[in-house]
Amino acid sequence: MCREEAKEAAARFDDYKAAGATRVVALVKEDLEKEVEEFQRDYWTGEVLMDKENNFYKALGGGDVWQPVGILGFLAVMLNPWSTSKLKANIKRNQAKKVPGNMVGEGFIAGGCYVLNKSGDPVFSHLEENFGDHAKPEDVIQALKSAV
Repeated sequence: MCREEAKEAAARFDDYKAAGATRVVALVKEDLEKEVEEFQRDYWTGEVLMDKENNFYKALGGGDVWQPVGILGFLAVMLNPWSTSKLKANIKRNQAKKVPGNMVGEGFIAGGCYVLNKSGDPVFSHLEENFGDHAKPEDVIQALKSAV
């Protein structure tokens, strides 16, 4: 579901720049089977940096990477036809938008975003509480305006 969020955020680059962004960067934690190349070609037209040590993810999670659910929890949600979990709703939203996913690499560390001011201090952060939770573009734009 990160591809869905990346595609939507990339479509707002001009808005982010107009609000004061000097850089809009995607951080990834691994590059398997040309995944980053495909991600940048199809979903994210901006800068992509590698974070092999997961420092970004640890910062978002308050010192540890945040894993909202493991493989067993994921399967329990997906196999339960009566599940009303936000995760399942996010997956359905993603499927309705026809943004393809994949099963390559580590998939249980949650992402998010930061807006940093010129000093490098965060003025906004968003952590995926559930996989597929996205930062609202309006919140990012407001944070960018306050950061300059």
